[in-house]
Amino acid sequence: MGLTLEVPRRIRASLREWLEPWLASRDLRINDVAQWAIHPGGPEIVQAAIDALGVGPEAGDVSRAVLADHGNMSSPTVLFILQRMRSRNASGPLVALGFGPGLVFEAALLD
Repeated sequence: MGLTLEVPRRIRASLREWLEPWLASRDLRINDVAQWAIHPGGPEIVQAAIDALGVGPEAGDVSRAVLADHGNMSSPTVLFILQRMRSRNASGPLVALGFGPGLVFEAALLD
């Protein structure tokens, strides 16, 4: 499976617009989220999500570390990210983000 350079561009263009109403329906804003588990389809995917969200680069540190240690393992990669965050006693709210075929955005809120 390969990723086109169009994927990060679309994440930058659309993620925030999609995520803000989803968070608002849970009485949250982007700045209320303490941790981000961003599925790392590649380093540019993580950076695109950070750019779209307008959060600091440290929001992608665990995602980048898991990518460096294990590569993109497809869907299970985000579980490795969550496990690493759990082992560091990460506190919530935490949003896990994934990106699927045809560029579908997926999110889960953990507290």
